[in-house]
Amino acid sequence: NVSAAVMVLMAPRGKVPKDRSWKAAKVTMAKVDSFLDSLIHFDKENIHENCLRAIRPYLQDPEFNPEFVATKSYAAAGLCSWVINIVRFYEVFCEVEPKRQALSRATSDLTAAQEKLAAIKAKIAHLNENLAKLTAKFEKATAEKLKCQQEAEVTASTISLANRLVPIPVTPSLDPLRMLTDDADVAAWQNEGLPADRMSMENATILVNCERWPLMVDPQMQGIKWIKNKYSEDLQVIQIGQRGYLQTLERALEAGGVVLIENLEESVDPVLGPLLGRE
Repeated sequence: NVSAAVMVLMAPRGKVPKDRSWKAAKVTMAKVDSFLDSLIHFDKENIHENCLRAIRPYLQDPEFNPEFVATKSYAAAGLCSWVINIVRFYEVFCEVEPKRQALSRATSDLTAAQEKLAAIKAKIAHLNENLAKLTAKFEKATAEKLKCQQEAEVTASTISLANRLVPIPVTPSLDPLRMLTDDADVAAWQNEGLPADRMSMENATILVNCERWPLMVDPQMQGIKWIKNKYSEDLQVIQIGQRGYLQTLERALEAGGVVLIENLEESVDPVLGPLLGRE
């Protein structure tokens, strides 16, 4: 019975042999090494349905028990145990395998979901970063807008106050030039070579009354001629960059002399900054 059960279970492609006699079993087990190898490498996860139906009567036999069989043959008891455990394993496998496959699918789905979640989180982080930048720009623009509005309000308020000011009376015939000079000054300047036109007199008035050193734009050389005649020998004429011009300035500062710097270009030597600013 034990050898017959083994032949049923190991039937290739579910073709259960009709001859399961002891004689046929001995032929199957004749090559011991090959027989043991087939037992060890038996595909216990794939048993044909024909084999399972044919094996049931053997398993239901009360004497198909390894302990009982061991009283007759230890080798047969081992085969009996092998048959019982192979069938039990297959039954458990059939119950567990769908669950294992479901677990595998669930694990795969979880991995995909986690990857998708990670991608979404990365996208959210990127969007939050862009949102922070846009928010900063918006806040800056809002602050600038508020500042402009405040400046506009202050300007409007200033204009409103200016519009409400009482007009200050001014003498119609008032001449600022006559307040700063007299006929004697004008005559002296003309004797020194100053042209007699109104603009020349205004320029001369500014030159002698201003608190800062005057810058003269004199393309016709009329101002230069008048300055040189006015100060004559007391005037020292220099140019920026010429040899010793700073020493000339220093001596003039110490002695209170008059210095004319000719041919100034667009920039002035920084060393003259404190002097020009009367510092």
